[in-house]
Amino acid sequence: MPCGKKRKRHKIATHKRKKRLRKNRHKKKNR
Repeated sequence: MPCGKKRKRHKIATHKRKKRLRKNRHKKKNR
């Protein structure tokens, strides 16, 4: 299942970017 593997890889990258965005949002809220 190459499709599933590719999806998992993309999900991980997206999660990392989402985490960074979440941190930035929290910083703005705190400010």
